[in-house]
Amino acid sequence: MRVNVEVAESIRRLSRGVCNFYLIEQSGKFTLVDAGAPGDWAFFGQALTQLGGKLSDLDAVLLTHAHPDHVGIAERARTQAAARVWIHQADAEAARTGKAGGKADGKVTSYLLKAEFYRTLLSLARRGAVKMIPVKEVSGFADGETIDVPGTPRVVHAPGHTPGSAAVLLEDRGVLLTGDVLATKNALTGRVGPQIMPSGLNEDTDQAFASLSALTGISAGLLLPGHGEPWTGGVADAVTRAKAAGRS
Repeated sequence: MRVNVEVAESIRRLSRGVCNFYLIEQSGKFTLVDAGAPGDWAFFGQALTQLGGKLSDLDAVLLTHAHPDHVGIAERARTQAAARVWIHQADAEAARTGKAGGKADGKVTSYLLKAEFYRTLLSLARRGAVKMIPVKEVSGFADGETIDVPGTPRVVHAPGHTPGSAAVLLEDRGVLLTGDVLATKNALTGRVGPQIMPSGLNEDTDQAFASLSALTGISAGLLLPGHGEPWTGGVADAVTRAKAAGRS
């Protein structure tokens, strides 16, 4: 599966299966929100070229959290494109060392009868996302901070999946990139629709649910998740559905 499609004006969704990452363009410069898997570098380069860009046009990489399927090509972007890499300060150490923080509060063994578990594992393993590649230099952002990079994104801290898990709001475009704060497909069970990530991947599932309140009041009409298809039903409905879906 390969996805390279414009989901909103000057925003492209990129995916080679399981995880999404997004290219935001403004005035000929680009911000990458999340960085796919380590094996996605050539795919990313092709997408950038198709947009008329080159590596030197990549201004920044914003990571929604420190997991291998989102940190992916960030270090390569930093060294080869001279892009500045940003992540919430609570996940900064994990990104720098390549070592995720605490353990998940659910058991991975509870998904062993789910076919989606094996599809996800195989797809990510093929692209080198079993281990996180350290990003030797990162800049930390904080909740509510507006970052001076293409797209002028504002950070919405929503911990639980990881301590620094965050969403990224493009306020003037009405777009919320939710990372793993809220997904529309469960990477371990295959369930579709707005939901938090499965407990087998969350450090604190109760906190992940509580953090959905951080999205309340955001008026974005389009949600772009780290896993699954874009959601066009607005933030309030997505949060309501995620809470109703419960744990997995």
